[in-house]
Amino acid sequence: MTITRLDLDGHGSPAALVIRILQLEPTLPVPIPVEQLCRELDITSIGELETEGFEAALITDECKSTGAILVARQSSRQRRRFSIAHELGHFLIRSHLPRSGEQSMCSAEHLGVNDVKEEDRRRRMEAEANRFAALLLIPPPLVRAELKAIRRPDISHVVRLARLFDVSKDAMARAYCEYCREAVAIALIRNGRVLRTYRNAANFPPLEVWRGQPVPSGSLAQTQFQPGELSSVEECEPGLWVREPGDRTVAALTEQVLGQREGFSLVMLVAELRDEEEPETSPHW
Repeated sequence: MTITRLDLDGHGSPAALVIRILQLEPTLPVPIPVEQLCRELDITSIGELETEGFEAALITDECKSTGAILVARQSSRQRRRFSIAHELGHFLIRSHLPRSGEQSMCSAEHLGVNDVKEEDRRRRMEAEANRFAALLLIPPPLVRAELKAIRRPDISHVVRLARLFDVSKDAMARAYCEYCREAVAIALIRNGRVLRTYRNAANFPPLEVWRGQPVPSGSLAQTQFQPGELSSVEECEPGLWVREPGDRTVAALTEQVLGQREGFSLVMLVAELRDEEEPETSPHW
C-alpha cells in the first residue's frame, strides 16, 4: 500500500473517505486488510481492551497526529474487524473529537447505531463510524459485482458473501438488502422476537413488524431450525410481514429461514411485485 492520511485530506464524510481509499488503492484484496490499512493511516498499534462493557476504544491526542485502537478480547474475528474499522472511522472523520469529559470508548450499543441523522451528537458520531466501517469492509462496487451473478435472492448467498468479505451475517444481510436490485428484506430474529429488519427501500414495501415484536403467527420463522440449517423457500401471506396486506403491488411473498446459534435466525423475505397499472384478473381455468 502507498496510501497516506494526507491523501484523504478534504474528505470528511464516511462515504467520501471510503470512495477516496478505494480510488487510491484499487487493488485492495477481499477481505479488506483493515489492520494493514490502519498502519498506513497512522494507527500505531491495535491491542486488547480490558474494560468490561465496551467493545472498542480509540486513544489519540487532540490533533489526531497518531492513534491506537483497543478491541475487546472476547470479540469474534468478524466483530474485531468491524470494531477496528469503526475506530478507524472515528480517527479519520475530522469532526469526531470527544468533548471535555467524554471517553473515546464504544459499547455494543454504539456499534449498533445506524441513523446518521441522529440529533444526539454522540450517537450521530457512532452512526457515522458504523457507516464508514460497513462501507470499508463491504465496498459497494465489490458487493454489487457479486450480486450481478445472482438470479434470485437466497439466504445461502448472504452466508457465502459474509464468508468472502469476512464480516458477520448480520452486516452482510444489511448490505445485501441495500445493494440487491430485487424486492428483498431480511429480519434478524432471536427467541421468537424481531431484533432488526433490513429492506431494499426502493422496491420492498414497508414492513408491518417492528423491533421487539413477536414473529408473525403463521410465519415459517416460528419453526425452530438448528444452527446452520437452511429452510426451503415457502410462500406466505403478504399480510404477515407487509404493511397494508390489501396493497395490490405485492403479488406474492416468500420466506426462507437460516437457523443460527443462541436462538438467533435470519429470515429472508422476497416480494413479487405487480405492475401498478396491471389490473388484477381472474384466473383462466
